[in-house]
Amino acid sequence: MKRLYYVFLIFLALIIFLLLNSIFFGENNYSKRNELVKENGIQKENNDSLRKQNEILEFEIKNAENSNDHVENFAREKLNLTYPDEEFISFKEEEKDEKE
Repeated sequence: MKRLYYVFLIFLALIIFLLLNSIFFGENNYSKRNELVKENGIQKENNDSLRKQNEILEFEIKNAENSNDHVENFAREKLNLTYPDEEFISFKEEEKDEKE
């Protein structure tokens, strides 16, 4: 009976050792999990940024659908489009020194 008990304990210890080995050194170990958590955080930030850009685009589209003035303003400012007899003048903003 004692012999069976020792064999059983050795078998359990071997199973525990193999499970711990796979947790710490296996294919799905803790370091890989931590890397995936970091990548997930970066991807969430990217998704938030894209979501904000989409909201801005949706706002511009809705304004363009409802207003011809918005379309004209967009064409003039962003695309530098003008009427044939019109001149387009743009000014560059100069950076001011921090000392001034």
